[in-house]
Order: sequence, then structure tokens, then C-alpha cells
Amino acid sequence: MRLLIFLFVFVFQTIIFAQNIPTEDSIQKRQESERIQMFKKLLKQYKELCSKDSIRAVNDSKTQNKFYIFNSVPSGDDFPAKNELQDILKNNNVLWGGIGSGSDIPLHYTTDKCYSSYMNFFTEEKFGKDFINGLVKQALLQYIEKRPAIILSYNEHLDWIYENNNKIADDLINILFHKTFLYPKDYHHSLDEISYSEVKLVLNRENYIMDVENFVHHIEDKANKRFIPYFEKSIKNFIKSHNLNPTKEDVLYSGFKNTFRIYYK
Repeated sequence: MRLLIFLFVFVFQTIIFAQNIPTEDSIQKRQESERIQMFKKLLKQYKELCSKDSIRAVNDSKTQNKFYIFNSVPSGDDFPAKNELQDILKNNNVLWGGIGSGSDIPLHYTTDKCYSSYMNFFTEEKFGKDFINGLVKQALLQYIEKRPAIILSYNEHLDWIYENNNKIADDLINILFHKTFLYPKDYHHSLDEISYSEVKLVLNRENYIMDVENFVHHIEDKANKRFIPYFEKSIKNFIKSHNLNPTKEDVLYSGFKNTFRIYYK
């Protein structure tokens, strides 16, 4: 009796399981088919919108030049020199388009996506890509003069100042420093030897103010080492007077540079 019951249950489960297999397969196939149809629909919409925007860009480029700034990703660092770039572009007969839109979502078409890309292409083709890039750098340099603290911020639009071991960033800081720095009366100048002070900063995370953590001095002329206290005082005054402090956003998201060098002639 028990054997009959066992055989009955076994056969019943086998039949049910066999019926479930095609049902599950059909669900998966239907879901896959729906995904493919959705992909085709999005692709079609994307192509149609991009085509319309591209044609509009072709027509607009006949009467105007326009340039946009793009972030590497939609949530990337903000381009800080918008106003400066707008004025510089205007002086070169180029309209400021703004920040180009984008999306991390595949086939999600954002407003003017292809329009802005093609307008940039036509403008760079007309004026030269190097020329346009030069205008962008010029705008950023103007912004740095107004807010030098951004030199210490790791902003994707300022990647070029961090190249070659932060050389350009240090050069920019030195230009600002030496605008007001006065050498001591008996300082020995040298064209052959390079002396500098390496400055390491520390951030007070309560008020987001930078202070000097320590100095490392490389003074080649021994007679000039007596001026080290004067150098340190001048550098501290420079940091304070130029407000070399990162923003809260820099600290939380972008990161910031906490070392630089001051060179002496």
C-alpha cells in the first residue's frame, strides 16, 4: 500500500514539474521579447530625436557659432568659469551654449544632446579645436585669479594644471605669491640654483579653513637660510589673504590638493 502511495506521489510531482518547465520557459521568452521590443522602441526614438537635432544644428551653424561645455559624466564637476567663458566666446563671435546635457541611462535622450554635440563640432571645425580649447583655458585662468583656491580643488575641467606632477598648479600659485612678495634686503639671488619651500596644508573640517601643517625648506644658499622664518610668515599671510580654502563640496566629493611649492630666485 505504501509503495502504491509513493509511486502515485512521485508520478504526480513528475507530471507537475514537467508542466512547469514549458511555463517558465515561455515566461522567460516573453520577458526577453518584451525587452528587445523596448530596446528597439528606445533606439528608434533616440535616432529620430538625434536626427532632428542634428538637422537643426546644421541649419543653425550656417548663421551662428555656438559652444557647449560637457562633463565627463552628468554628475561630474561643475565648470566654474561660465561667466568668463561666455564673455571670451562673445569677443570671438561664438555664442555660449551652456553646459551640455547627458545621461548615464542607455538610450535616454536628453534635451539638445545631439544638437549641442554637433554645434561644438561645427564651431571647432571652423575655428580649430586648439583655439577653442585655448579660450576655455583662458576663461579658467581668469576665474583662478578671482578665486585662486580652486587651484587646490581636483576639478575635472582643471586636469591640465595637475599634469607633470602639478607643475602648472604650482606655477599659478607662485605667480600669485610673487605679485606681493618682497625679498629681504640681503637675500642672495641665483640663476643657477633652485630654492623652494614645500608647504603641506591641513584642513580644519569644522570651518573648512586651511592652515600650514609643516614646511620643508630646500634653500641652496646657506646665507639665505636665515630668512626661513620670513618665508614662512609670508606664505602663511599669502594663504590667508588669498582664502586658499576648499569648499564643502570639494571636501566631500571632489577632493583637494594639500601641498604646493613656493620657489625663490
